[in-house]
Amino acid sequence: MSTPKLPPLIIKKSPSAFYVYTYKNKWNSEKARSERVEFKKVGTVVSGQKEGRIRWDEKFLEERPELRNFICERKAKGYVFEPLEKETGLSLKQVLSIKQLHAGATWALDQIVSSSPIGPALKKAFPQKRDYLKTLSIVYFIILNENNNISRYPNFAETTRLPWPGALHASTIGRIFRRIKSQQIENYFAEVQKGLLEQKIKANDTDKLTLALDSTSISSYFGKLPNAVRGRNKDEDNLPQINLLMLVDSKTGLPLFYRHYDGNVPDAQTVRRVIADNSRLKLTDVVLVSDKGYSSNKNINDCLRNDVGLLFNMKCGVKGSLAQEVIDEEMSNLRDLNKRDWYTEAFQVTKKIEWSYERQPVPGKRPGKNTRDVATLYWHIYFDKQIAEKVSQGLFERIGKIQEKLHKKESLDENEQTLFEEVFEKAESTDEDTPVSYIINNKKVDEKLRYKGYRVLVSNEISDARKAWCAYQERWKVEDTFKTLKSRLGCSRNRVSDNESLNGKIFVQFLATSIAMVVRARLKKYSEECRKSDGPALTYESDGTVLGTLNNIMQTKFQAGYYFGEIAGKRRKLFEALGVHVPDSEPEREMDYEDEADEYDDDEL
Repeated sequence: MSTPKLPPLIIKKSPSAFYVYTYKNKWNSEKARSERVEFKKVGTVVSGQKEGRIRWDEKFLEERPELRNFICERKAKGYVFEPLEKETGLSLKQVLSIKQLHAGATWALDQIVSSSPIGPALKKAFPQKRDYLKTLSIVYFIILNENNNISRYPNFAETTRLPWPGALHASTIGRIFRRIKSQQIENYFAEVQKGLLEQKIKANDTDKLTLALDSTSISSYFGKLPNAVRGRNKDEDNLPQINLLMLVDSKTGLPLFYRHYDGNVPDAQTVRRVIADNSRLKLTDVVLVSDKGYSSNKNINDCLRNDVGLLFNMKCGVKGSLAQEVIDEEMSNLRDLNKRDWYTEAFQVTKKIEWSYERQPVPGKRPGKNTRDVATLYWHIYFDKQIAEKVSQGLFERIGKIQEKLHKKESLDENEQTLFEEVFEKAESTDEDTPVSYIINNKKVDEKLRYKGYRVLVSNEISDARKAWCAYQERWKVEDTFKTLKSRLGCSRNRVSDNESLNGKIFVQFLATSIAMVVRARLKKYSEECRKSDGPALTYESDGTVLGTLNNIMQTKFQAGYYFGEIAGKRRKLFEALGVHVPDSEPEREMDYEDEADEYDDDEL
């Protein structure tokens, strides 16, 4: 069998692969020399290096069918051919180079991503250079390894089936992070919300999107990052930090939006920027649900100006606040058993308040009658007697401990000293020789306990107290999201040294968290459906455990493609629980993705 003849070839390098191109020479009379023109990609060096086996493109094989009978390798700027065995279509070298890859988990993740709003949004926002496939591969690494240390990615990719089959080294991943720009991230947010709304329409769900809002601290090893500032670290980690705020759909648990800001910015100030972002991104028909750290009057006014729904948990401990006023007005009603709701197990009353706000505030200009608007706010007041009694008992025990230490003349710790100064006072005595004694000021204790057990939720959208209570309880999903990000996926600290990489890596970590939350939601839904149908329930396991089990399903990769082995028993059940079909055992052809990145160097034969 004669060795095939090849046209002039050149190797060009992109950030993630080496590609083979043909070209033609054309004489340049002005420069008096020959130049290469009409480049055409014909293959890929599958090793990820300059030397290694060539995988020819199908169009090139159609032009030169004789190449199908040979394995071609590039060695020392030359091309070496080895005939294929007629019976098997494989050479001895190929048989020895067949690889086994961990594949079951990434197969399941592929199906989940493509069927959720995440996949289409990612593909539309990051089409250049197949970055959506490369980004997904990095995301899968974070999900399956529970670690965001990208230096470990190459070893993971060597043994795992991934959306992007090419090599991605640490420097390449850094370039991918830096290519992720703010506009692309905004495009992703808009497309995810669009996809979620389309799913709601198909399901005849007419409720507004209820988005739980909260923030957390992410520590940084590099204090020179512009956003890494020492502030109130919520994990008590003694490192510079950034703060990460997220909006999570309360119904599905899917994170829809995030933004990061300096570590010393107070929580209440971040909502105004989120509302501005919301207006720009046109996230329509949403209700923001937040905890006490975000419930300022300015934030309420901003929501009303921008037609954003709100459900804010107001601070009840601020002396003289409107929250305390409405509690004082309804305190007697909140002891009436007729006001106790059987579902929430709390006493509840709703007050309608006409809320006046400036339509378009102008800095330095006093508001006038013609520039103000009025909106109806529903103030839902709740009283939980058990919580109030529990807090009272805890306070009495702390006071008793202080009395014991005073009697034994022992020193107080910092917390005890603070409480001592708040509720104790010197006892009056006319005898100068009598030692100083202290008594409890009952009025101060009553003031301290007066608003315990109360909660005030304010909304411009939800008029029913029970519905408001349930919507607020669902905000635990944003806490679950942060736990997934920081504990489950190991992203509590960033390992990047420049701001561009930081922006891209935070987005990738957000994406990993989003996919992990979809996995958790599917497992929870399947478990609940099994209980309702009295069918054999799936033993509860975390999403990490389920994906770890599926990751042991192997895929055999060979020259023409790949195939899965037989899958049975519990593993088939896990695919069912995730709502994806079991991969077929039939061989499938591996896709050849052409990287569209800029070339860095070339090498002519």
